[in-house]
Parts: sequence; structure tokens; C-alpha cells
Amino acid sequence: MMGGQVRPCPIRLCNVPGFEGRSNDVVYSAPIQKMDKPSVVVFFGGDVQDFTENMKSHRDNVNYIKWNLENTALLLQTKFLDCHVIVIRPSRMEYKTFSCYENFVPCAKCGAPEHTPMHHSLLHLEKLVCNVSERLYEMTEGDLNAAMEVSSKAMVLENDRSPPTACRRTNNRTGEISLDKASIRDLPNYDLKIVGFSKGCVVLNQFLYEFHYFKTLKSDDSTLAKIISKIKDMYWLDGGHSGGKNTWITSRPLLETLTGLDIKVHVHVTPYQIQDDRRPWIKKEERSFSDILKRQGASIDRTVHFENVTAGLLQHFDLIKIFE
Repeated sequence: MMGGQVRPCPIRLCNVPGFEGRSNDVVYSAPIQKMDKPSVVVFFGGDVQDFTENMKSHRDNVNYIKWNLENTALLLQTKFLDCHVIVIRPSRMEYKTFSCYENFVPCAKCGAPEHTPMHHSLLHLEKLVCNVSERLYEMTEGDLNAAMEVSSKAMVLENDRSPPTACRRTNNRTGEISLDKASIRDLPNYDLKIVGFSKGCVVLNQFLYEFHYFKTLKSDDSTLAKIISKIKDMYWLDGGHSGGKNTWITSRPLLETLTGLDIKVHVHVTPYQIQDDRRPWIKKEERSFSDILKRQGASIDRTVHFENVTAGLLQHFDLIKIFE
């Protein structure tokens, strides 16, 4: 933990309502450092990543249990110290393994995307953020304590980490639950940083379709315009899925629209995806995605990690820890 800071304890919120009957479970973590106007980091994880109890019940996924949703929320909090963090759980985990973000993008049985010009995924995100804000703001001290207790028990800490009791669950002076309700109330007004890891990148790709739909249609939907204007950064972390195409968006019109929005694009990849001989299209698509954006003048940075390390799933997950 940086500088002896006390880690915030995440809060698990189940069945948060979104757009027209859709709902998702989320894990929320509060900023470590305060700012007048913080940002909100929204994270979409990959296959396997789930609540601890679900990962424990799977004979293979238990090996990656430290990448559960609560742990991931805390890890992201150490990267984005002054941001609110919202980790969104997929609406379905096929075979307790394959992340299916069908509330954000139509998908096949195991989560491969079937992109469409409009699936109201941006509106769903906006509703989720608003309702996370509302639910947290209305929670009593007892509610917060119970939610933090669940997440505290769910965390799986490494040998060099302090125990879950180190979570900042109370105000040291008063003994009351510490949560900045004023900042929570303003959550829907803050800028957004969208992070997709592995399968979670399909949600970011769907957002590109909806950016283009909105701009091409020249819609006067003020809500959608507001959502898009709040997105300042998008992180693609080792995107990949089981489908045979569209791991990365290569459509020039869609990428031209993204460039025109002045969103900072961050690409982080590892050999696990871009050197996979069984899925050669991933390398080709990622290179096209990055090259087209660069030629169009987009604000993009691209980093290849673990270049000299044998490709493996451990390095793939470790990308969440080392990306900047």
C-alpha cells in the first residue's frame, strides 16, 4: 500500500437497476485522496473474474481467486487514488467462467459479442452510475457496515498484505462509517474513465458503435450527449474473446468518430493475446485499431508488456496490476 495509506473497504451492491429493466451487481470503492471534482473509474473485467464465493466453487477458477471483483476494485483504487471506482459484474457467467455482458452488448452463449449500432449500453451505464450514487447515499451506517463486512470477507490478500481488518471501514475519531456522502451524491456529474480487461473490452467496443450511431444520426438526445461528453479516457487492456473476429474495432468510420470525440485512448497488450497462434486475427485487428487511430490524429498511447516472457494467463492477469 502506498505511503502507509489505509485502504478503503469496497462495498458490494447487488441488483443495481439500469436501463429499462436491466440490472448488474457492482463493487464500489471510495477515493483514497480527495479532490474537488474526482473522476469515476468504471471497470469491466474478463472471463473467470467474479465474486470470491463463485470462484471458490469452480475447480479451475479458484486458482485465480486473487483476481476476484473486490480485490480488483482495491487494486484499481491504488492506481486511481482520487477516483471513485465501480467494478461491474457481468449479468451472466456462463459455466461460472465466461463473462457475458449482455446488458451492454448482445452476445453469444459464452459472451462473444454480436455488436449492433444501438443497444442503449451508454444509457445503461449512466443509469447504473446514478443508481449506485443513490443507493450509497441512502444507505444507513448499519447498511454500509453490513455491505463492507461482506466485501471484507471476500477479499483474498497476498502474503505481503495486511489482513482485511485494515480496510477503512470506520472514522478513527468517531467510530462511524467513513463515506463522503456529498461526493457520492455528485457521482453522476463526474468525468468517466472506462477500463476494459480481456473480455470486458467488448463493452468498450460496443460504446464505439453507439458513439458513431449518435454522431451519424445527429441525435438531439441530451442525456446521451452528456454521457459521451463525460468520457475522458478509455483503456483497452489485452482485449480478447472466443469469437473469430471483432476483438478490436477496425472500422474506419467508427474510429474516426472516436478520434473526433477527443477521448484519450490507452492500449495495453501482452503476448497472451497478440501472439496467440490459435487466434491470429487478434494481433492483426489490434495493430489496425492502433495504427488507424494514430494516423487519424487520435490521442493514443500503446504499450506492450511482458514482451520477453513466455505468454501465459498469469501475465495476462498481471496486466491489471502494472498498467498505467
